[in-house]
Amino acid sequence: MRLAILFSGQGNQQPEHLARLRASVSPALGGQLATSIPSIWHGGDVVASDLQANCIAQPLIFALQMNLWQQLQPHLPRPVCVAGYSLGEMAACAAAGAFPAEAGVALCAERARLMDACVSGPAGLLAVLGLHAGAVEAIAVACGLAVAIRNGPDHFVLGGLAAGLEQAEALAETQGASRVVRLGVATPSHTPLLAHATEGFALRLGACSLTRLAFPVLSAIDGRSARSATAALDALARQISTPLDWDACLRAVLEMQPDAVLEIGPGNALARMWGERGSGVPVRASDDFRSVEGMIDWVQARA
Repeated sequence: MRLAILFSGQGNQQPEHLARLRASVSPALGGQLATSIPSIWHGGDVVASDLQANCIAQPLIFALQMNLWQQLQPHLPRPVCVAGYSLGEMAACAAAGAFPAEAGVALCAERARLMDACVSGPAGLLAVLGLHAGAVEAIAVACGLAVAIRNGPDHFVLGGLAAGLEQAEALAETQGASRVVRLGVATPSHTPLLAHATEGFALRLGACSLTRLAFPVLSAIDGRSARSATAALDALARQISTPLDWDACLRAVLEMQPDAVLEIGPGNALARMWGERGSGVPVRASDDFRSVEGMIDWVQARA
């Protein structure tokens, strides 16, 4: 059976995800979380807004994904490929063996710190659906923004400072966009504003021991396949300040001819995007299931 794994990005994490992680995390991962996000990990009840800041969201989501992966891996076929959406590429690299899960929690905390240090004022991301590429690019230029992500022919994400995002929202609505949504991320990810974070994170990743990956990691930048840790980590650093072409990445996944696709992480945005492609390849998200056993049964039933 040919299985492809997609690791989701930020924005859909909820207190329920934290509760599940607290209940099932391994001692090693739990220890790293206690160091990286002590206020949340050792705290009591939390609300969704407590989990939005980069310094909390990135280590938390990564640990959630790796905790699920560690439970799933012994029962699933080796993936034909893995890919991650933005932050999710951290989990994709770790799952393939580029660095240990425990080390990845600390790396995510450092990634968040470097990204936050690049911008001093309010900033973020804006999803624009229903306009063609030329129109979206023109809006970006007019508002001092950058196209951060291409999810499809008429589905884009703009990144930049908050004032520009407000202008772009009004312009996109005026031009007939079917949907315009501010995303739950307060950083202009995948734009040149984060160039210094790419440089700093590349230095940090340089300390990782290099090896051949257990399976290919497809870059969210362009869908290019990395089979060595060197190539995967280079893309992982670059994507912080480089636009993502998730549409191209999903085309690359399809070219691997999977029999099924499983999204791991909070939410089901990647599963929905895959389903909208009409490939006929079945897809589910981990959040669709009540248990790890349910995920395993679903994948094994596709064999």
